[in-house]
Amino acid sequence: MSEILLVDAAGMSISMLSNKMDQYSTAHNLGYHVEGIADAAAEEHIAHVKPDIIMIAPQVSYLFDKYNDKFGADIPVVNIEMMAYGTMNAEKIIGAAIEGIG
Repeated sequence: MSEILLVDAAGMSISMLSNKMDQYSTAHNLGYHVEGIADAAAEEHIAHVKPDIIMIAPQVSYLFDKYNDKFGADIPVVNIEMMAYGTMNAEKIIGAAIEGIG
């Protein structure tokens, strides 16, 4: 199963979105597990899990360069579109993840 990792500041709102995306993936047999995590714990998680893509929440878009510089050569890093994040549009965000994974 492929892993989509969502990163935000504290891991709270992102956990709701990751659950919604995980349910969408399961319901549509997409084969993705979605995990939401706080920035403070993300690097250690990435080292152990090796996700297929790292998606950065809009409120921490300033972290994009940090993750792209450290992991971008091996793992795609993308920003989550603000409107999709705000409306918790699981379908759109999973679509962006699939596109980012290529």
